[in-house]
Amino acid sequence: MKTFLHLSNIAVFLLIFGCNSEDEEITVLDVSIQNLTGTWKLTEVYVSPGGETEWRPVANGHTYTFSGNGTFSSTGLDSCKEGEYSLNDDTLNLNCGEESLVQKIDSISSGVLILKNPRCIEACLYKYKKVD
Repeated sequence: MKTFLHLSNIAVFLLIFGCNSEDEEITVLDVSIQNLTGTWKLTEVYVSPGGETEWRPVANGHTYTFSGNGTFSSTGLDSCKEGEYSLNDDTLNLNCGEESLVQKIDSISSGVLILKNPRCIEACLYKYKKVD
């Protein structure tokens, strides 16, 4: 019985003090053209060469700008500065004429887009913040 009371006290403590009222609430959105539309800047990467890793900040990250009409532009792709994009479930297809790039959308919220490279064996996640 003492163990139950001790665990109950810990649970109550965590409920009261575990969340800060100033914490930013993140609402996960459906993957859609409407939610993807806008300019997204790369701010962090989570890339593992084999083993544990952590989110690392990116200085002067590139941007993607997605329009509602299915076109995009990028400041980070040397061979593909603009083109058309399409969504198929959580797959983002970027097409620039003869070249194309496929990314998986790990998650999207009102201010954060996380893309992952489907060709990576280990973790390859890229965090973009919405800038407009």
